[in-house]
Amino acid sequence: MISWGAARTIAVTLASRTERGPAGDFDYAGAIRTTIDPLSAFTGIELPQGPPGGRQLRIANRAEWIDFNIEGFGRLMDPVVQRAAAGAGELTWAVGGVTLTAQVGLLLGFLSSRVLGQYDTGPLLTPSRAEEPGKVFFLDGNIVSAAGRLRVPVDGLRLWIVLHEMTHALQFEGYPWLRRHLGELLESLISPLADRLGLRETLRRLSGNLKTGGRSVELLMSRSQRESFDRMQATMSVIEGYSDYVMHNVGKGLVPHYEDLKERMARSRAHRPPLETAVFRLTGLDVKLEQYRLGERFADAVARRQEMEGLNRIWERPENLPSLEEVRDPGLWMSRLGAY
Repeated sequence: MISWGAARTIAVTLASRTERGPAGDFDYAGAIRTTIDPLSAFTGIELPQGPPGGRQLRIANRAEWIDFNIEGFGRLMDPVVQRAAAGAGELTWAVGGVTLTAQVGLLLGFLSSRVLGQYDTGPLLTPSRAEEPGKVFFLDGNIVSAAGRLRVPVDGLRLWIVLHEMTHALQFEGYPWLRRHLGELLESLISPLADRLGLRETLRRLSGNLKTGGRSVELLMSRSQRESFDRMQATMSVIEGYSDYVMHNVGKGLVPHYEDLKERMARSRAHRPPLETAVFRLTGLDVKLEQYRLGERFADAVARRQEMEGLNRIWERPENLPSLEEVRDPGLWMSRLGAY
């Protein structure tokens, strides 16, 4: 259905028009080592001993990032489209394939110009690999461009991005069940879509969501899918909110001119994981991105009352994750888990 080779050609052609190379040398591996100890000290989360050679670190250009994410994107999309295509006519199949191929290529090309860093947990739908350390990507050419656009020191921005990605490493490597849980939620959310819609309607809605991030898929969700949707929203809110809360507290003592960087980056939010952006557009999840801001307010409210040890109860087991209602009202979550 989707020609991934053609999608790659479109994406790389689009990405290469504005790409610039890295400027100077920066020790990303050393920066990771610099950030891990302060992050662990602040959160109380210790990373497990990694495999020989350590965490996979990639200083990538846009084409390399596109190649990596096409693999994950295809693993997510192909089963949905294949199920929807059962019994479809050849013309519908062909026209739909051309449309989706072009849109996916344009989307990945656009995202490749925006991403600065990415912590990749590995395939969410492959739970057997949940114990493996994630990969960390830094697109140094994009970081250099962003530093110029934001008018901030490039090495300060590099360290800021490293700090952000390492907060996610703490979450996913410190608590491997989290990746498995996200995979289960994602599968329960997207698997039934094609079975209910059929190829023509699936293509129409995928196309619309790729363009606009609209609500059309959400409106057709069953009750169980909507429950998964809300759980995914709450979980992602807490993951991002916790990450931002931690990096803001650690970054003030680690990254020069941190507050200025924080303010400028908050306006662009260019560090948002790009594959996540694509998935959110496909499923309609990004209609509720305001909940990310609620996540940081949740983390701040709980930590002020119960300190980091109390906040870290979130990660003890899936049942401890807050609901959307509890993200909005942290007191409900603290009451449910009992006095600390």
